Amino acid sequence: MTTETTTQHASTPELILFVTGDAPRSRRARANLASMLERLGRTDLSPQEIDLLDQPQAGLSYAVFATPSLLKREPERDGALLYGDLSDSDRLERFLADLLVHEAEPG
Repeated sequence: MTTETTTQHASTPELILFVTGDAPRSRRARANLASMLERLGRTDLSPQEIDLLDQPQAGLSYAVFATPSLLKREPERDGALLYGDLSDSDRLERFLADLLVHEAEPG
């Protein structure tokens, strides 16, 4: 079982939330992302946060030109970006669908 757990977490996408300080839309994006991760049963994840006011070069490095935005990077795949304050819960849930924790099937 340990091997399965390790494999599952090894393929978990990296989440990076790009914000601009404590702006209202950045605060909403933080709260909406935390709420969705809880809803998906992924309170074990801690998305990285990059404040483009403090690290403006990171926007160029990750090709992020608007905030807030959420980057989902997976090994061996191109990253996907979701722009906005993440208040559209249906859209955010579809974006993060691969993070959903499924209950174990009865054996």
